[in-house]
Amino acid sequence: MERIAEPNAWEAWKFRLVDVVPDEGVFGGAPRRLVDDGKVSRWLFPGFGVELFPDECKGYYLNLTSGRPSWFVSWVIDGDDESMPTMTGVSVSYVEADRRMASEEHVETVALAPELCEWLRLFTNEHYQPETRRKVRAMSFLSPQERERHLAGLASAPGGAAGARAPEAAAGPAPEPAGEQARNAALREMFHSDPHFRRSDGLDVADDEVHEIEGTPVGRQRKILKARSLGLLDDELVDQELPPPGPPAPPGAR
Repeated sequence: MERIAEPNAWEAWKFRLVDVVPDEGVFGGAPRRLVDDGKVSRWLFPGFGVELFPDECKGYYLNLTSGRPSWFVSWVIDGDDESMPTMTGVSVSYVEADRRMASEEHVETVALAPELCEWLRLFTNEHYQPETRRKVRAMSFLSPQERERHLAGLASAPGGAAGARAPEAAAGPAPEPAGEQARNAALREMFHSDPHFRRSDGLDVADDEVHEIEGTPVGRQRKILKARSLGLLDDELVDQELPPPGPPAPPGAR
């Protein structure tokens, strides 16, 4: 690691990853200062081991296919001593590096040597099992009731077509239990039938307004009433008389 003293007016120290080298067994266990000119110094942090695990192969695969296979070195700055970083890990897993960055650790990379890329590739090829994803047909064009009937039919149909559709059904949302279906049906019935939930807030369009022509006297009158209730009219318009209502519509007409 490279340490720079007072790199700018806002920082006392700045750290940069220089390289990852094999541990020769003579480095000891404590950080060692290699060079120091008063401004820039380089430090060796020994004692880190790298082990590959089969369940981490997705991170190895992402590293190998990134275009620049790398070491991932992470560290934190101790609040008591900001002059030296505390190293937390050395890894070749892209996923582990992402986890450490999410926990607010500093993570830097340096290129992985070709022989180590081959070592990582052989292990990944042997143990990596890519996730298989099946494309599920979207059911957004179906109503909630039709979706429930569709899922219930897939769950109850014996063999045949149901067996052929079983993987797709498993990949989609699971059917609701019978108790939840009954509860959801009761809620829908309550919302559709209870006048409390069908009360207009004055902003939506009622059924009798759908085919109303805006230029008619009735349309202008309703528009002025709504504008007054919302405070959208100017003071000079408040005293204007409302237009007289038009003749009532014949029965059955809109």
